[in-house]
Amino acid sequence: MGFFSWLFRKKSPEKIKLGIALGSGGAKGFAELGALKAFEENGVEFDLIAGTSIGSVVGAFYADGYSSTDSMELLRNVDYSEIKNLFMIKMDMSGLFNVIDRYIGSLTFEELKKPFKAVATSVETGKEHIFDSGSVAKALCASSSMPPFFKPVVIGNERFVDGAFSNSVPADVVRNMGADYVIGVDLSNHEAKSGILSKIFPSYKGGVEEPWKKGYENSDVMIHPDLSEYKAISFAQGGKMYDIGYNAAMEAMPQILEDIAALKRGVYKRRKQ
Repeated sequence: MGFFSWLFRKKSPEKIKLGIALGSGGAKGFAELGALKAFEENGVEFDLIAGTSIGSVVGAFYADGYSSTDSMELLRNVDYSEIKNLFMIKMDMSGLFNVIDRYIGSLTFEELKKPFKAVATSVETGKEHIFDSGSVAKALCASSSMPPFFKPVVIGNERFVDGAFSNSVPADVVRNMGADYVIGVDLSNHEAKSGILSKIFPSYKGGVEEPWKKGYENSDVMIHPDLSEYKAISFAQGGKMYDIGYNAAMEAMPQILEDIAALKRGVYKRRKQ
């Protein structure tokens, strides 16, 4: 390249950091894989990821380099009876831990290919706890431990349960990680859950009445696929929920692509969700 060619070469636009917040919902997480497939097809790649409950599992695999197709095949091949049997016997998360550890290995957050955080809820305080270091598998179990079906996961000296009780779509976490643009995926039906913890744990004093609220306040776009016909245990319907998530993301895609283009030009104005 000649001197003058180098001198007058256009500078590449500043890198825009895209973030995704993947919400809680058990088996409804198949819809998040469908949404990720839609983003892949449209060349939208996320730099920063956070997740709650099943969203933390999907997010961790994405952060480790798994494509939506890879993750879908993995979930299809999971022996859910392994998790169910251990749940019936022990009511703990060892089955899920073994599945995660088998496929993602004994990775730490620091070893993931992309920045990732997982949200759980402290039994003692009722407040959200953000995991961003140490064992990924343990953090995902803590983020996904939904009472009364599973016992709290103990890490250090603290007990943790599902992050759905405190921050079901952690868009604010992604925003604080440095994302310029945040897409949330909300799988919930917006039913209050904090009362469950008070009944199970008499010492529980916390409670977030609308754990999805921060997600909407901090998302540029919230994708909320209609999963009203499905339950958090509807694993057999994973393919249908995948398609619903894909279609919901594709419906929002024109606006998302337009926003990203505006961000790169420096003229983007965020809309209220």
